[in-house]
Amino acid sequence: MNCRYWLFSILLCILTALPAQAKIYATPLLADADLLLETSPEKALEITNRYLTQRRMSTPVDASRVHVSEETDHSIRTPLSTINALQIKARALSLLNRQPESIQTIREAESLAIENKFSYTLLETQFIQADILWQGLRDAATATNQLNKIDQILAGDEKLQSSEQVKVLQYHLLMLRADMESVQGDERKAEKMFIRAKRDLSEIADIKTEINFLLNHGRHYLRHQHYDLALDRLLSAYWLAQEQEDHGKMALANLELATLYEERKVFDKALEHATQAGEFFEHFNRTLPLARTLALIASIYEQQGRYNLALVHYFNALDQENLLRMQPRSSRLRLSIARVYLKLYNYPKTEQYLHHARQLAQENDDEVTLIQSQLLLGQLELAEEKNEQAITTLQSALLAASRLPKPQPVLQMQGEASLSTAFEKQKDYYNALLSQRRYEQLHASIQESQVQSNAEVFRQQQRIMARSLKLEELERQQFTQEKALYQQKNMTTVLLIGLLMALFLLWYRNRAARQWRERLTLLRDEFYTHPRSGLRNLRMLNDRLSSSLEQSSAHFEQWHLGEIINEPLSDRLRFALFEVPLLKHVYLQHGYQQGLELERQFGDYLKAQICEPARLYHFSDAMFLYIEPNSRLESAPRQLADSVQQLVDNFMREKKLDSRVRIGMAEYPFLPRAYTAINAQELIDILLMATQAARQISKRESGSQWVHLSAIDAAPAASFAGDNIRRACIQGMDKGLVKVQTSSCQEYDWSKHL
Repeated sequence: MNCRYWLFSILLCILTALPAQAKIYATPLLADADLLLETSPEKALEITNRYLTQRRMSTPVDASRVHVSEETDHSIRTPLSTINALQIKARALSLLNRQPESIQTIREAESLAIENKFSYTLLETQFIQADILWQGLRDAATATNQLNKIDQILAGDEKLQSSEQVKVLQYHLLMLRADMESVQGDERKAEKMFIRAKRDLSEIADIKTEINFLLNHGRHYLRHQHYDLALDRLLSAYWLAQEQEDHGKMALANLELATLYEERKVFDKALEHATQAGEFFEHFNRTLPLARTLALIASIYEQQGRYNLALVHYFNALDQENLLRMQPRSSRLRLSIARVYLKLYNYPKTEQYLHHARQLAQENDDEVTLIQSQLLLGQLELAEEKNEQAITTLQSALLAASRLPKPQPVLQMQGEASLSTAFEKQKDYYNALLSQRRYEQLHASIQESQVQSNAEVFRQQQRIMARSLKLEELERQQFTQEKALYQQKNMTTVLLIGLLMALFLLWYRNRAARQWRERLTLLRDEFYTHPRSGLRNLRMLNDRLSSSLEQSSAHFEQWHLGEIINEPLSDRLRFALFEVPLLKHVYLQHGYQQGLELERQFGDYLKAQICEPARLYHFSDAMFLYIEPNSRLESAPRQLADSVQQLVDNFMREKKLDSRVRIGMAEYPFLPRAYTAINAQELIDILLMATQAARQISKRESGSQWVHLSAIDAAPAASFAGDNIRRACIQGMDKGLVKVQTSSCQEYDWSKHL
């Protein structure tokens, strides 16, 4: 009970130590899918689809536990985990630019949350829907209505407002509103929201959320051309992501820094950051940001006058955009390609891509791109010496630019400059001068609204700011590392003591296990070894012989049925059961100690002489069973008998002892046409009968004697069926089914064995 209490306390401390906004998934699969969203949304989509299709829906045990569930059964999914999976799936689809499917999926999650009355999960789902509407579709009106609905629900529920998770949700709501206001041009309102969000961020204390804040704030400053402030936020986000080894955030920071440097005309730094971002997006197959990165690199090359490289990257970006089927972006890329071809004096290609760009812009009501394409058309006509058409086209473009809701001074500057050149070619110097003056006025107004700085000053500011931020970061890291080092020392001491105790316990258990294994090996050896000769005993024979003969019978049956091609001759066996009479009397004649020594020496001698695959067993006090493969069917029994006799003679000759033996022999299979008819016990009985006959013959005749029994090839199995194999063999001898070979010339009466 005490152990359970401590375990529960430790678990509670770990859970409360987690960041407030860290989403805890009941299923590790969903946690992995959530982590893959930034690097590989395709894999995240694949995991969630597999999770939703392979598991069936179950009803939660307690509907009030909406944020904690145990899915020990991997065949089911709870409503809460299903909503989490749908949320991840919707976000992945949005990142893959499949917005209609994304909206449909998040609405399924919303319906399921309403059905199960999950209050917080419903708000979370509605926020994701608003985020998709804005980030994926740029539908500001619908997204704002969704956010207002969430705010109304939160304002009317005090219980929800006190939740830590809702505070995190309110922070994300504020960040989304700030981004919307920033993109829509309300800089002051967006900045106030970012300041409020930064104040709320201090209560969340999560590195990943802090990185996201710095990236969004940096984009806001970059969008409104506050380059120094944008550089500060984006560099801070980059170094913080690098410290956390968050490569996805590092790539996003690299892309924004490249955009910043490109706008400030610091092309070497812009190209460095854009290349790093492009490598990451290409490695993880992030099509949408990769297309933006390639277009940025192409723009840098174009401004550097490296038009061939610019064309290559524009075409690569266009391929990515075509995969995404984003026509507005594709029209702008085609316009950029047409502009590069114009600089390369390739007028047919310029006209071709310009026509495609205008067509796509008209289909999508992209007025800015239409005006840009019309300006470029005027420049093309000017280059082709079509001055009258160029003037008409440029004036139409300037008129359209002046009617835009939001002034576009850069477009007007380009138009006035081209129009001035066209009037000058027409020798209409008065109108050319008027256009040039309007150009200078527009240029002066832009210069007044921007901070005067050149690339070298900006580079120097970047170095100073980078060093300052790096120094602060190093000081913070030093303090954190010193604190962590102190904690690590204490933990190391405790772990070292625990490790030493564990090692001692393992050593003790290993020592005990080794002793038991040695004892078990010794007992096994004693169990299967004859106590006097040291040879394999009858107990091992009983264990091994039956299984060996069954395996041989199975091989013969497979050969007969055609399952194996060649006849298994190696599975045929020859058996010789021989008796050494000397061992019966050695103890009486020479004493107990000398008898033990002689029998042990004889056993060691036999073990040294018998080689695999032959086997030898100490059958009884004076009897031994010799088994060897019988691959040569024509071998005579006398050869085996002579081998056994010579084996005994070589030992007994040195001791000057009686070397007579009585040998009974037979083969397995005993019946050539019925391999399984005679089992192991019956075969041993046949050998005993043959050995007994050899013993009786040796009583009448001097010297060693042997008897060999074998069935003829045509012997039927039915003749040997029954309980008494001896009677069956003797009856088989009378019928001529069993052939007897012996070392004696006299007849032997087999009826004594009945």
